[in-house]
Amino acid sequence: MASNPFRLHKSIFAKFTLSFISVGLIPLLILSYISLQTFSGFMERYATNNYEQMLLFASRNVDDMFVKYNNISKLMYSYGVGGLYGQLGQAIAAQSKEKDIRLTMTINDFLQTVLYTERNLQSVFFVLPNGTYENLSKNNVAMDYQYPYPKVEWKEQTKLNRNGLSFFPTHKQDYFLGATDPVMTFGRNLTDVLGSSKVEGDIVGTFYMDVGLGVFTEIFKQMVLNKQDTVYVVDNQGIILYSNQLELIGTVFHANTSDDFLHLQQATAENNIQIVGEFYKKELFLKVEQLIRTITIVIGLCIVSLIVVAVWFSNRFSNPIRSITREMAKVESGNFDTNVTVKTADELGLLSHGFNKMVGRLKEYIDVVYVAQIKQKQAELNALKSQIRPHYLYNTLEVIRMSAVAEDANEVGDMILSLSHQLKYVLDYGEETVTIKSEKTNVEQYFQLMVIRYGEHRLGLDFRFDADLMDCAIPKLSLQPIVENAIYHGIMPKSGKGTIRISIEKLPDNLLGVTVDDDGVGMSEETLERVRLKLAQGSSLDIGSSIGLINVHERIMGLYGHGYGVEINSSQHIGTTVRLVIPLTKEVSVRVERHSS
Repeated sequence: MASNPFRLHKSIFAKFTLSFISVGLIPLLILSYISLQTFSGFMERYATNNYEQMLLFASRNVDDMFVKYNNISKLMYSYGVGGLYGQLGQAIAAQSKEKDIRLTMTINDFLQTVLYTERNLQSVFFVLPNGTYENLSKNNVAMDYQYPYPKVEWKEQTKLNRNGLSFFPTHKQDYFLGATDPVMTFGRNLTDVLGSSKVEGDIVGTFYMDVGLGVFTEIFKQMVLNKQDTVYVVDNQGIILYSNQLELIGTVFHANTSDDFLHLQQATAENNIQIVGEFYKKELFLKVEQLIRTITIVIGLCIVSLIVVAVWFSNRFSNPIRSITREMAKVESGNFDTNVTVKTADELGLLSHGFNKMVGRLKEYIDVVYVAQIKQKQAELNALKSQIRPHYLYNTLEVIRMSAVAEDANEVGDMILSLSHQLKYVLDYGEETVTIKSEKTNVEQYFQLMVIRYGEHRLGLDFRFDADLMDCAIPKLSLQPIVENAIYHGIMPKSGKGTIRISIEKLPDNLLGVTVDDDGVGMSEETLERVRLKLAQGSSLDIGSSIGLINVHERIMGLYGHGYGVEINSSQHIGTTVRLVIPLTKEVSVRVERHSS
């Protein structure tokens, strides 16, 4: 009575499948969970810190804005009248007492000078103690002379703040006919510090200036905000001086208490003004959620693939065993006319083949003693070819350098050290582009060798880089060949010291300009045209001494396209300028190479 020996909980297929999944799936799930939690927390903290830094930067700029307009208001004390600086207050006091007709001209000259010192100034006023005033405006709007200017509260505040800068929050220009744009107003009293016998001097007038809200727009334009994000500039009275939600300007600030928003706040250091940000969390962390969702999908695909592979492997492993077991049951019953199909050449295939041979020879055991022979196949291992690695060369150079230092040949040691750094930089073939900082370091190492060889009295190097551009990408080994050409073909033929200047600047249309110029012997017009022709026609020509320039030119065109490359200008006995124009990017590219084992 035969029974089914392949119940699921007893089968080798189930055991292999469960073992395979347990060993692979459980660690994958644990690692994936920990990685996702860590990564999501890090990205959320990074996004929050980024906005905190932006608010801190904005608060500092607001402080700087107050300092700037405070300094502008103080121009009253340095504005010259009659050829003498600092005489404005004395002149206005004297002309006002004597009813001088030049008083209006004096004040208008000052207002016109101040109005165009800063582009966000919209209008300026100078109010005399008797209530009369003069004004100028950039907006070509007419003054409403029925309006009692200045406001009563402005008078009271400037009266209390005798010598300081008074600030009046965002308001409409009601004193102008047809003016709609909101402005802030700064005010300061002008005292006659030279003509008065009093300690503090007589107040001869009050200067007011209206500042457009474009000054805040310039401060916050660097912040990348989503549609539902809101930033506020709030004074110490709770009045909103500025917001990207324009309808809120001039109203009282009320914080959004919803948990859907990330609330951040930063106070200015000097003026007790709050910079408040309310950032919609769903949009703030949208990219993080999308990335986590993508990673989750990839992990899910990996899990499915692992299960499929486990089932396939277990089934492929257990099927031949099942087949052999079935045929063995037939042999046990005395049926030797059986055969197992051999499908593979691995151990299971050998087992099937051995079973077939065993069954075939069992028939001969009745009359003939069966002598079994086991054939063993020996595998030959190919010896691995040893590879000379760059670190062996670096270590050898270091041994030579230390030997030179031990012999007090420090200059030779420095040369070997610089050469070692250059070799390490050159032999790293994995990078197409590097940061400007890395390329600058390589040029410095090369130039150090040239200075040791020719002396500081012959060579000078000057870098003019913007610190913000140091992390931008530049083709690897693009500067050193140009510097080398400048030394050998520009400065060495010249008597006396020569200087190479390397300048990097950001250009319009998101481009990067790199300029290498020298004050060497330069080139004649014929030589310059010949070099330009070689650059235009490429390496198919007999490039001669211009191989470095052409190599850099063709690499740039290969990386960025034919719209980019090397430009060269030169004047005989004056010097040569080589200019590279490439796209501005901070992504360093890596060349993928296949290595044979």
